Amino acid sequence: MNKLSRFPVFLILCFLAGMLLFTSQVHAQKYIFAHYDIEDGLIQSQINKLSMDTDHRLWIGTFGGACRFDGKDFTAYTRLTGLPDNYVATIFSDKGGCTWFGTMNGLARLYNGRIVKYKPDIPVKRSFVGNITQDGEGTIWVTAAGMLFRVKNDKMQHVPINDDPDIFITSLAVNSAGLLYVSVYKKGIYRLKGQKWEHVIDIDSQYSEQIIKRIFFDRFDKSKTYLLTRSGLLCARNGMAKPLDIKNITGKIKGQLLCIEQDADANIWLGTDNGAYCIMSDGVIHYNSSNGLTDNSVPDIYFDADKNLWLGSLGNGLYRCEGDRYTVFDRTQGIPESKIVMSVTEDWNKNVLMGIDGGGILRYDGKRTSEVPVPTGSPYLKGVQSLYMDKNGTVWIGTGQTGLWQYDKKGFRQIKNSSSFACNFITADDSGTIWLGTSMGCFYYQNGELKQLEGIPPYSSAMLSLGRDSLLIGTQNGVMLAVNKKIVPGFKLKSFPATAVYSMIRYRDLLLVGTDDSGLYTWDMTTGAVNIYNVDDGLKANSIYSLAADERGRLWMGTGRGINRMQYDPAKKTFWVIDNIGSKEPVVEANQNAIMHRGHEVWISTTKAVMVYNTMTKMVPSPPPHVFIKSVQLMKEDGEKRSSIDLNDWAELKHNQNHLSISFLGVYLKNPDAVSYQYKLVGLDSAFSSPMRNNVVNYPSLPPGTYTFKVKAISPDGQVSRKMASFSFVIIPPFYQTFTFRLLAILLLVFLGFGVQNLVHQRKIKRQKAIEAMKREEKLKIRQQTAEDFHDDLGNKLTRITVLSEILNAKIDKEQADQRGIVDQIKQNAASLYNGTKDILWALDPKSDNLYETLNHIREIGIEVFHDVPVDFEFAAVDEDIQLVKLPMEYSRNITMIFKELLNNILKHADAGQVVFELDQSDKSAIALRVTDDGKGFDSSAAHRGRGINNINARAKRINASLLINSEADKGTSVTLKFSKNQLSN
Repeated sequence: MNKLSRFPVFLILCFLAGMLLFTSQVHAQKYIFAHYDIEDGLIQSQINKLSMDTDHRLWIGTFGGACRFDGKDFTAYTRLTGLPDNYVATIFSDKGGCTWFGTMNGLARLYNGRIVKYKPDIPVKRSFVGNITQDGEGTIWVTAAGMLFRVKNDKMQHVPINDDPDIFITSLAVNSAGLLYVSVYKKGIYRLKGQKWEHVIDIDSQYSEQIIKRIFFDRFDKSKTYLLTRSGLLCARNGMAKPLDIKNITGKIKGQLLCIEQDADANIWLGTDNGAYCIMSDGVIHYNSSNGLTDNSVPDIYFDADKNLWLGSLGNGLYRCEGDRYTVFDRTQGIPESKIVMSVTEDWNKNVLMGIDGGGILRYDGKRTSEVPVPTGSPYLKGVQSLYMDKNGTVWIGTGQTGLWQYDKKGFRQIKNSSSFACNFITADDSGTIWLGTSMGCFYYQNGELKQLEGIPPYSSAMLSLGRDSLLIGTQNGVMLAVNKKIVPGFKLKSFPATAVYSMIRYRDLLLVGTDDSGLYTWDMTTGAVNIYNVDDGLKANSIYSLAADERGRLWMGTGRGINRMQYDPAKKTFWVIDNIGSKEPVVEANQNAIMHRGHEVWISTTKAVMVYNTMTKMVPSPPPHVFIKSVQLMKEDGEKRSSIDLNDWAELKHNQNHLSISFLGVYLKNPDAVSYQYKLVGLDSAFSSPMRNNVVNYPSLPPGTYTFKVKAISPDGQVSRKMASFSFVIIPPFYQTFTFRLLAILLLVFLGFGVQNLVHQRKIKRQKAIEAMKREEKLKIRQQTAEDFHDDLGNKLTRITVLSEILNAKIDKEQADQRGIVDQIKQNAASLYNGTKDILWALDPKSDNLYETLNHIREIGIEVFHDVPVDFEFAAVDEDIQLVKLPMEYSRNITMIFKELLNNILKHADAGQVVFELDQSDKSAIALRVTDDGKGFDSSAAHRGRGINNINARAKRINASLLINSEADKGTSVTLKFSKNQLSN
């Protein structure tokens, strides 16, 4: 080949090199997925299956075990904790709170922390469990080795389908009515209705040889049933399954299909061996590493009860789709490393231009980004700070080092005399004049000349045109007004705070001003009304860097800590925050005035990325958190854990087990860190606590009583959990605080009182007895002294009378019979008086105060009465032990006189030949004295009671004794005197 022939080739190569030089790598926009991998606690990065339990926690089955995710922590379950195998092919959470694991080596169930394994009731070639589901009646169904089993009586019971031994089952599903569907290889879909199997769906012959991996029922169109194979998606209607083709969308899906799911907007999601696809009514999106997901296989996609869409990958862990609220442009989409997009605008072709500080300009054409070739010679364009497109389609570029530039279809042009300042803001008034906010004040460009507006401080950051001749200028000290390119002296906005101005826009009849640290200022230009909104009203920060209004009238703000959206109420002329819908958004700092609204998008540049928000996204509140109590710990006095309490049982705690630490959790997987709680301990607290983020509460030194701890969780947008979690327990009081103890204490005090009173009373009685004893002793001494004195004095005198009588009688002449008779009478009377006084003297003698002496005295009286008469007096012998029976003086005296009277009456009236006196001790509690004669007796019922009997009865009553007289004519008489021993001590 000669040189001339080589020249065209050289030109082509140069052209291609130039294209490569001025055209960078193309990138698409990035969608938002929350990502969890092994560094976040995921047990293993290769995920097979996902499920959600009744506590709204996510379960993940992986190649290396299973784990549970509550939004904050991952809890692992492996063969070491009881699983049959670490390879968990499928996982399922039933309605009863159990979690089922289908592993390479069989089936297992977890409930209340205990794992139970299940074995088939028939031999199987492989124990691999690939499908688990639960029908409407609560029966668990599984597949193993192509056979169907149901779990019953702790066993996997084989269930044949129409007794066909050649049936091989590939997948299971349960529809909204709770009916079980199974896919049978080469034979279609069967349904179990009652106890019978029905063949309900035939497969198109083109796909009859393919394995149905998933059966999926459309949640919005009950007539549709999707059947997923590795190579295609079938849709079954009217009993026939055919390939699905929506506007040739399915033809755009490449690779093997692994799973199917449907989101809240009825979009169909397909997991493939190259990321995931979302099939919408107007198109299809392929999610892979280029736009935020992964290029790896996605074996499972799961839409949970809280409207979260999860994607499990093989090798890249777990993803959660954040929806289409916003997408981002960062370094993965072509923005240079460590560079910041400072401004955004459109060009004349409706492409988005992004100005990069320290770099050039990126163009986004709706599909991909590319670099815009900029001048690199002298002068050169770099350090873009602001962009603005005027009504003629010219893009104005403000830089930090090379001044102001124009950019249109003809190329780039630098504005003369502008390179001495940094251009921070660009706008135009209604006349087309270009206004610049710079580091040296305010400039305007008109008729090819750049002029400075006098009277403006060195740094101006925002400007807003109010017509052809008026302009508001934001400075470090507030807002200034320029009219006809002259500053209006003394102009001041009503009630405007003393702060710097970052942004300004006109919204209807309102002037909106974003400030440095005082939030959003609004001024009604017709009424003069002023409102100020700050973090207390829901703003994420008080620094408002950028403002824009979308086509729906919503206000968008780039703040110092994220993006806010506000809705306007025309009637009240006020705004309120509407963006707290529960989803977690990044904490970013917006760039000043780097905001743009176009179509149904709002573009906001931040220090981390450019965020593109979809203005048509519905602000639908998320479901509220699901709250449950994780644990209740008994704590020691030093704060260390003592033991855990079983949450399934009513807890009875001892009085010294009164320091509790209660841990709870509001499961809100979308934004777990933003959940707050309110709790109350019924029995101690009168109201719920104020909202707090902490999920552990300590109760030290709880008094005895019955308690119920209640807690509710609150999402970031104010949604309160539908059910409160509760735990009841009782702290048993110590014995000294129980009713029994108090009753015993009261009784003890009563008894003690009685005891003290009794002691006092006994002491009083003892004192009285001592006094009485002293008195008795004194009386005894007196009685004894009296008896002795009486005996000596009276006896001596009576003896003297007797002696004198005998002397007198001797001196009287025997013939004086009358005188002798008188002297004899005196002698006899003196003797009688002496005999009578002996009874009195005997009674006065203290030695007579016992039963023995009394009876002896009666014996002496009887011997004396019946002396020298033909009557045999018999006194029954008594034991000397009766000396111990003490008798009061009145007893011994009256007993003696009673029996003396009785013995004299027997002598005078009974004509008895024998008289017997005896002591009857047959009754141990009483004393009975009896005298019996064999005289003539009398009729006791008809006898006349004389004075003697009356005296006897009177004396018996004095000593509280009973007198019993038994007598019959010619049969003698018996008289018994009986009195109680107890009354002798009273």
